[in-house]
Amino acid sequence: MISLIEIAARAYSGPRMTEKEWNLGMFAKMQQLVKDHRLAYSGPELYFEVDDGYVENAWKAAVQFLVEQGIYCITTNRVIKLAEDEVLEAARGAPPEIVIGEGRDARTIRKREVEDRRQVNVISGGHSPWPQDLASMVQTSFAKVNRGDMIEGFNLAQVDGREVHGLPMAVYAAKREMAVMRDALRKAGRPGMAITFYPILTSAGPMIAPMDPDAGLRRTDGILLSILPDLKVEADYIAVSIAYEEYGGYKVNGGCFSVVGGFCGGVEGAIIETIAKALAAWICYRDQMQYTVHIAGPGGLLPRWEMAMEKGGAEARRGAGIWPIYVANRALAENTNIIRFGAFERSPGVGGIGSETSLLYIAGDAMASTVLGCNLPCIAGNSPAPYFVEFRARVSDATVRAGIGRKDVGGILKGIDKAIGERVRGPVADYGDRRMLAYKDFQKFFEPIKELYDFANQQPSPALMENGRRAIGVLEELGLEFR
Repeated sequence: MISLIEIAARAYSGPRMTEKEWNLGMFAKMQQLVKDHRLAYSGPELYFEVDDGYVENAWKAAVQFLVEQGIYCITTNRVIKLAEDEVLEAARGAPPEIVIGEGRDARTIRKREVEDRRQVNVISGGHSPWPQDLASMVQTSFAKVNRGDMIEGFNLAQVDGREVHGLPMAVYAAKREMAVMRDALRKAGRPGMAITFYPILTSAGPMIAPMDPDAGLRRTDGILLSILPDLKVEADYIAVSIAYEEYGGYKVNGGCFSVVGGFCGGVEGAIIETIAKALAAWICYRDQMQYTVHIAGPGGLLPRWEMAMEKGGAEARRGAGIWPIYVANRALAENTNIIRFGAFERSPGVGGIGSETSLLYIAGDAMASTVLGCNLPCIAGNSPAPYFVEFRARVSDATVRAGIGRKDVGGILKGIDKAIGERVRGPVADYGDRRMLAYKDFQKFFEPIKELYDFANQQPSPALMENGRRAIGVLEELGLEFR
């Protein structure tokens, strides 16, 4: 398989190209590939019922894009060129399982197949900006989630009372983040639990600074290295990948999605880009794990329910956001050993954060991702509390236990849609990603969470627990098997 040092060499010796030329060339190539591989689709909304030939064609188109166009390095303004045998060899070269963590906290993380009957792996963690005085307590509570196989780090907007600006402060903040994480794991009684470092700054210095088997990232921990939109990579990330390849540790791609309407064009081009990004992340950064593999964009193509208010109720429309995500994930499942975490991972807080309807929404995502062969990443934008990690894991386990397959997904999601529509009255608020609010007004971000979950005592509120029981009751009626 092509080495990382060879990738680095090509990033500095490949054909020169301006970013504008790359963007326009990408758009033209995507349109050509959609036409050549007969990917244009204007039929009815689908769930998990896309034709096998369509999935195969989408995979071939993604490989052809990487071979004919390559991968763009924004640092050097050069194209990393790849041969077809290099792409296909890399696709087969990813390990189907890896061992992370150490001691009694070591875990085996596995690639799951579509309709896999094995239990999912789960990422825990308060993936949000947290003040130093709260961070250890919050991360300790996430580390205590029994189903958590690894924990993701967090951002520090300030460190020791100072704003994090510039390289020296970013290096210091990165080391402080890891000190907090290691302290939290000790307090939780899980000192060997694997930590995925969340970057403070994406330059090489702050990414390499946490390497420290005694007080920072161990060789059994990992790091988030994400591919940029429009299939672009950074030289700093390639350097970090080389450093961690020698040091040890796993790598995660947090950028395995495409936006409809960008330079990939329509939804069909976004499918091609998503598949190609997963391959590019493995080839250029050695990202064994990838999340979230989805397609985002306007017009019902977001991986979420779109709520249309009618006669005081809510009608949820889902199918248009599922079929492209299904195609990308199934193509990767059938042609690579890449370990995927999540596909439907959005929580707009329908009916209010922590409400029965919001939990039903989260449950639908967890069920669909499980059937699609994905493991579960942490979600923190609207529900950064351990209860939500546990709830999603319970839904996933109930999905596996009930033997729910592709043919069942559409009916169950429609049942969830109906239940949400019966409970929601008035306008539906889409909160988006509330983590952005935390940078501006942390108390406004944190107050609704504190009402739902007592971090100091590891206890969800009675109202949240009751809403969870009601949501589970609906899901049991739809065929999920909870114990």
